[in-house]
Amino acid sequence: MSSRSRPGLGRLIWRVSQHQRRDFWRGYALFGVFFMAPVASGWFVGRGYHALQLGQTGRVVGIAAGVAVTEVIRMTALYWGLMSWVRAIVHMQSFLRANMLQAQLVSGGPLAGEPTGSAGEAITHFRDDVEDVIQLIDGALDVSYSLLLLASMGFILGSLNLAAATALIAPLVAVALGTRALDNRIKRYRARDREAAAAVTGLVGDVMAAATTVKVNAAIDPTVGRLATLTEARRRTAVRDRLLDEGVQSFSRGMTDVAFGLALLVTAKALADGSFGVSEMAVFVSYLGWLSFVPRIVGRVLARRKQAAVAVQRMSNLVADVDPANLTLDHDLPIGTHQSQPRLAPKRPERVPLQHLEVRRLTAQFPGGAGVRDVCFEIERGSFSVVTGPIGSGKTTLLRAVLGLVSQVDSGGEVVWNGSVLTDRAAFLVPPNAAFLPQVPQLISDSLADNIALGVTTDEALSHALRLAELEYDLGAMADGAATLIGPRGLRLSGGQRQRVATARALIHRPELVVLDDLSSALDVETEIRLWDNLAEAGMTVLAVSHRAVAFDRATQVLRLDGGRLA
Repeated sequence: MSSRSRPGLGRLIWRVSQHQRRDFWRGYALFGVFFMAPVASGWFVGRGYHALQLGQTGRVVGIAAGVAVTEVIRMTALYWGLMSWVRAIVHMQSFLRANMLQAQLVSGGPLAGEPTGSAGEAITHFRDDVEDVIQLIDGALDVSYSLLLLASMGFILGSLNLAAATALIAPLVAVALGTRALDNRIKRYRARDREAAAAVTGLVGDVMAAATTVKVNAAIDPTVGRLATLTEARRRTAVRDRLLDEGVQSFSRGMTDVAFGLALLVTAKALADGSFGVSEMAVFVSYLGWLSFVPRIVGRVLARRKQAAVAVQRMSNLVADVDPANLTLDHDLPIGTHQSQPRLAPKRPERVPLQHLEVRRLTAQFPGGAGVRDVCFEIERGSFSVVTGPIGSGKTTLLRAVLGLVSQVDSGGEVVWNGSVLTDRAAFLVPPNAAFLPQVPQLISDSLADNIALGVTTDEALSHALRLAELEYDLGAMADGAATLIGPRGLRLSGGQRQRVATARALIHRPELVVLDDLSSALDVETEIRLWDNLAEAGMTVLAVSHRAVAFDRATQVLRLDGGRLA
């Protein structure tokens, strides 16, 4: 948990709602007309019955016309209010998701957040938690006007019969107190349900990504069994959460019925002695239908407030270790236009040509003790440094620690670039200063060119990267060339092709330092030799994990790790 304070729920709700303030306030004002119009309609109805008692037919017709006009205005306000409110809702949803996505994707700097534990957890953050917050904002609009409606109608009814008006308003106090008593339980049940949902979606995502592995190892039954266990846990948490939510709603509806009964008892005597006439009864009956949903709305929003508090805390976990305010940073979201939006160029650090890199007593240890300790080495411009060692010796951890990509570890040491200590390695060591190719390349279901350039590059840079990564021959065999779609996770490519596509991605911005984690794992020896030759001819500085003799033969230095230390 971050030592910084969490963003207050009220403050966050306000900032989210004001992201697209024009649509928000337009929708809010129009819904105000929709909610408050029944006050005028009910009053007109009462005046109409009074005029009818007096035999004033012409006045009755005029009052009926007033009711009709009021209803037309009300429905028109509803239509245009929905148009504005839906646009505001979509912007608010996208606003929160954009900030969480930015925190997950940025490398270092003040905007970087803590990564999610799994794809399933990310889905619950981006889908369910955001919806909880948006539903609270939507409910806040309803409850604000419901209370205003209650006050207005209560004032009018109070002028007719104070005891009856008091009987109608009293249930709100009971609803508020009842929901308050369930405060901690509502939060606890919602938090556990979200955790269970994340476990189910995470397993489903992992199984879909590794479907072939499950099939060839005949692991279908154990996998389905594990899914059944997680689903049963989710069923229990969901039922408990839903029952509590429905219980609050049922309590609110029950208090409404109690209020009606009390109001009828109070007005019975007035009806009998004639002090509560037909016109007063007409107003009373007209307002009853509208007042009936006020306790339900209040009860629902009070429960949603507790649930939204859980959602805000969960979303804040993605950004709070940096700054909780990052959850509500302003974004220009091109929503509602029919024109295609150009891809924005990423904000990259200024290129600083590498002359000398020094790693001083670098430590990155996980809670179990694995990792690297007190590692020191130096790299000169244009050199080729190879990291090797037995499985589990910390090779991958070393590369990620140099780049500032390890989290939740006991870390220490320094990385010095041209004599200057890098205070935020993850922010500085990105293209064009550095590029990283992980051991398992991650490709997206898009064209080969977009997998390499991620949509932002020039044809000359793309051609250069294809040549360095030894992909030109493969490209010639593809019907659509660089526009060829490679399928989900690059399934239409061979293992070696996927490795080289990822390599081209690392090289396209001609980084000062290229960091490669076991590049040769999916390449034949001849292709690997040509690739090392290409990097040498291009004068690139390389730090690579490898176990092959062809890499050792070309290495300027070989760093051997054993047990997390340089041997």
